[in-house]
Amino acid sequence: MPEDANRNPNPPSRGAPGSALDREYLKEAARAVEAKLPDNHGFILLVAPFGEGDDHRLTYISSMQRKDAVSLLKEWLIKASGPEEWMRHIE
Repeated sequence: MPEDANRNPNPPSRGAPGSALDREYLKEAARAVEAKLPDNHGFILLVAPFGEGDDHRLTYISSMQRKDAVSLLKEWLIKASGPEEWMRHIE
């Protein structure tokens, strides 16, 4: 089956951050991510616009309990704040 077979041919248009359209867009993206994950795995999807402007509102959806998501994000921040592994050969 082609990879695009599961894609909605008429995805919802993005609305203003926090709008019903925005929530529906995230729910559709979450269903697509969840369908690709192995059992016993969760996800956090963070979405924000590029560039500068007044509409830089972070929107997110997660399949995890809040405490687990916060713990995972803290772990990621620690890793992301350190030296990047792929650049170590240059040092």
